[in-house]
Amino acid sequence: MGIFDQVMGAIQDPNREASFGQLGQIVSMAQQVAQANNANSSATQQAASVVGGFVQSALKEKQQTQGMDAVLDLVKQGTSDGAGVLPKLFSPDQQTQIASAVSQKTGLDANQVMVMLPMVIPIVMKFLNQGSAKTGTQAQGNPLVNAFLDSDGDGDVDMGDMLKMAGRFM
Repeated sequence: MGIFDQVMGAIQDPNREASFGQLGQIVSMAQQVAQANNANSSATQQAASVVGGFVQSALKEKQQTQGMDAVLDLVKQGTSDGAGVLPKLFSPDQQTQIASAVSQKTGLDANQVMVMLPMVIPIVMKFLNQGSAKTGTQAQGNPLVNAFLDSDGDGDVDMGDMLKMAGRFM
């Protein structure tokens, strides 16, 4: 799993934000979202996978139209402001499409998914932000976001698998 290797590389790189503690916080966030929405953790992991695929497409489009700095700014903002980033990533119609896709994949009610979206976005963004350079280092860019955007294009982001693997790892 290439993106998991990128996460492990970021954790081992002292110039990157990633840490085992952050990985644990992301797993914990996913569990909290599941509990808060009366969903099981498996459904939340699947929701993160589906949402991750849509986020990937939206970030690729941002990269093409506004450049990588705009993508990195959006990722950083999304770590703490899912509701604020959601309309920057997706139109209301796209949000409805995402909710429908998540509902079909997970069995969760589409209205329930709409409520969950602002909570799932920070999970995806915190995961991606782990590759950011620590303040005061010479490191540049975010290799994790680069790997995420330069995927093989099969639409399979496996964000849910990442959460599951991170949970086992922790």
